[in-house]
Amino acid sequence: MVMAVVSCIKPFDPFIDSGAEHKFVVSGCITDQEGYQTVSVSVSSPIEEPEIIPLTGCSVTIFSDAGKEFSLEESEPGNYIVWMGAEDLRPGTSYQVKVNTPSGEVLISDFDKMPACPDVDTVYYLLEDHPTSDPSVNDRGIQFYVDLEANEFYSRYYRWEVNETWEYHAAHAKEHYYDGDFHTIDPPDSSTWKCWTSLTVRDVYTLSTRDLYQNAYKQYPLHFVNGNTSRLSVLYSFLLRQYALSETAYNYWEQLRLNDYEQIGLYEKQPMDIKGNVREASGSGQEVLGLFYAASVRTKRIYVANVQGMDLNSIAFCNELTLGHFGWAEYVPKDYPVYFYFPVWGGLLILLDECVDCELAGGTVIKPEFWPE
Repeated sequence: MVMAVVSCIKPFDPFIDSGAEHKFVVSGCITDQEGYQTVSVSVSSPIEEPEIIPLTGCSVTIFSDAGKEFSLEESEPGNYIVWMGAEDLRPGTSYQVKVNTPSGEVLISDFDKMPACPDVDTVYYLLEDHPTSDPSVNDRGIQFYVDLEANEFYSRYYRWEVNETWEYHAAHAKEHYYDGDFHTIDPPDSSTWKCWTSLTVRDVYTLSTRDLYQNAYKQYPLHFVNGNTSRLSVLYSFLLRQYALSETAYNYWEQLRLNDYEQIGLYEKQPMDIKGNVREASGSGQEVLGLFYAASVRTKRIYVANVQGMDLNSIAFCNELTLGHFGWAEYVPKDYPVYFYFPVWGGLLILLDECVDCELAGGTVIKPEFWPE
């Protein structure tokens, strides 16, 4: 019976049309914020090796229904930019992109009308316990929410984007080290003790109030942060961008949201195979993925520190070693400098580089401009 069961288990190798490997991907968003507007053009990669393959050498133009044209320049492979002033970025205006590829295809989007966006009403968090894979264990953390408050003048379709930044510290400043001789830095060198990390939260947050009596919504759930990382150890910044969308753009982002977790392994490095508003117009029949749309945006930032009722369990990114059997003779010039410290209970502990250099945990010592003193 065991042999019979084993013989029935075969690897699943799904057939995927090879044509799915060769699609153009055009994506871009015009906002009402003066500055550089960006359109990216790429080619989809094989399913088994998903990645973005930039398409260089394109001619890219943005058109507005006000009769203006804006020619974009390639700033880096596959990314095309143009500076647009506030006078050309007004809600109520519609925009279209046209891409001429080096091989002669013409990729063109539908016009998308920029709706008006209300100010971000309220961003806040609540201390919550979330279930885990273990029914007996809950994950305690802070759940962020946003309230939407708008009238009929504004869009009924929204997307939110979250950017998080946090300060964290290395376990030790540089104070004692060995390089064949023993040295003490007084005062200790803290140049690589304090760091900041910034990330864009990957999750997609969308909302339509089309079927609601009012253009409003209370307590829309956003990002959740638990106490098992360094995020809340010192100071945490939560930046929310609120985008007002057209119905077309909303439907595209909603499909991304619905398919996100199902497709994460398949399309984690390139847009998913969801039809947008860009098509091939020169007759080749080549399929085009992606979306070009116009959105107005409003932002709000809040800071979080010293959350009451929450335990922080993050493990310090630091390995401490005792001196080996041969003492300092184990260290040679390629190991220098060897940092160490004297714990309060006595003795001496060697500090590996990550104990005194916070950048080795992925952050930077450059303080963000928006960070409070």
